[in-house]
Amino acid sequence: MQTIFAIPGYKIEVSVKGRKLAVVERGILKKFVKNDALKRLIERMNKEKVAAILNGKIVVSLYLPPIPSKAFKRVIKNQIKKKLGLPYGPDAATLAVTGKCNCKCLHCSAARRENAELSTQEWKEIIAQLLNMGTYNITFTGGEPLLREDLTELICYVDKEKAITQVFTNGYLLSEEKLNELAKSGLYAIQVSIDSPTPEEHDRNRGIKGLFDKAVEGIKIVKEKGILVGISSYVKHEDLKKGNVERLISLAEELEVNELTIFDLVPTGKLLSQNVFLTEDDREKLVQIYLRENEKDYGPRVSIMSFVNSPLGAGCFGGDFQIHITNSGEVTPCDFTPLSFGNVRKESLRQIWKKIRRHPEYGCWREKCRMQNPAFRRKYIERIPADAKLPYPIERLDKTEN
Repeated sequence: MQTIFAIPGYKIEVSVKGRKLAVVERGILKKFVKNDALKRLIERMNKEKVAAILNGKIVVSLYLPPIPSKAFKRVIKNQIKKKLGLPYGPDAATLAVTGKCNCKCLHCSAARRENAELSTQEWKEIIAQLLNMGTYNITFTGGEPLLREDLTELICYVDKEKAITQVFTNGYLLSEEKLNELAKSGLYAIQVSIDSPTPEEHDRNRGIKGLFDKAVEGIKIVKEKGILVGISSYVKHEDLKKGNVERLISLAEELEVNELTIFDLVPTGKLLSQNVFLTEDDREKLVQIYLRENEKDYGPRVSIMSFVNSPLGAGCFGGDFQIHITNSGEVTPCDFTPLSFGNVRKESLRQIWKKIRRHPEYGCWREKCRMQNPAFRRKYIERIPADAKLPYPIERLDKTEN
């Protein structure tokens, strides 16, 4: 049993039974503790399939710190702050440390952005601000983050007692030498993008022949280095019809990755004006796949965003659980939302975060992904000029709203 929260007369302990997390309350004050945040956390954690056991610690998900750890205590602290109505910072931040990429993805969410890049020192200042705000998950994205020469320096700069670090990569540059550097930096997890279980389709989507094989080989090397590894993918309507989701799960099983994440294909970036939405029936099928796969006592943990970003899960992450910072310093509610609330070169991250939390759209919880909400898109996304750089300042849209 591992203790994840304790006060005199009351504590919460967790253990693993098979692949499931078991959470119990103990102590003479157990029946008097009425904190809704803790009760909800216990209820949700009791349903979770564990991704890994790392050095004797429980890894529920690659997106959460291990249990027990000082970083995980920040998870609980943030939940309590939210329920008590106290000021809180973002739980997770994705940092697009570069706009450069060796792929030409058909679905690129980072399209139409400025080419400017923040310096090493500027990124370090951002990391320091995030840690001071309570963030416990700092994820490096791009572009392709492995093209950034100072990436390991930035990973090293993150205080591992406060936050975990992840890298999202297309896998092309996952050489033994690069992975040795990443392992030494204390990197917690690597998420490798695989769009399709069919190599030819994956390579075609990303514009590089042989990339699928490179990604698979990279995953195998990551495992040898003792770094947690996941596959990141996305799903569109046609994938469900072709059985691609089940085939991706089989591939993840075969490669023995710790977690498979399946995002909804969101109309953003290159696809901003295209109708590629999943149907409600699609999402319901994905929810059932999520529930089925995480009942199994074998295979990877499966995180499906159609479940996570729903009333059954956590709802919309944007501007509540998460923020995103682009390569040029623009701050958006999430990776997929092309709306800027400010630039870190002009304002502190805390000031920008306050603007997000005070905005009428983001000051309240939304049970589903905003970027897939037709009303939200009509109000904001469809009014972005077709030739504008992204992300677009939300204040301009607010000022011109009829």
